[in-house]
Amino acid sequence: MVSFESFKEKALATAGKVADKSVFFARTAGEKAKILGKITKLKTEIAMEKDTVRKSFVEIGKLYYEKHKDNPTPEMTQAVEEITLSLQIVADKKLEVEALKKELVDDLGDMEVEEEVGKDTEDDVDQVMDDIVDKEKNEEDK
Repeated sequence: MVSFESFKEKALATAGKVADKSVFFARTAGEKAKILGKITKLKTEIAMEKDTVRKSFVEIGKLYYEKHKDNPTPEMTQAVEEITLSLQIVADKKLEVEALKKELVDDLGDMEVEEEVGKDTEDDVDQVMDDIVDKEKNEEDK
């Protein structure tokens, strides 16, 4: 039979080994967490720098377009033409939105609709829809 003292010594030795391994794993986990934190920080910094580069490229493109839109270099002709066409489509669609908004206002009579320079079209549509609901509610109340 194994004596209690022998069992006690083996248990203490095993507990000591477990404690040592626990400390080792805790240190290792802490070191790995620091490394993961640094990796995350670096990836965030990389993403920020890429965004800065992207914004700079966009600014360069805008400057080039404004300076050379009437006489682009041969390799940039297609890009300039595409941009010019897209800008014209945007302008046409904005005019169409304004015409539709005016039609809504005309159809609704003397309702006041806010017209703010630079206000998002979605906000304008929401406002008009709210005005329609309010007008219909007022007519029902009469």
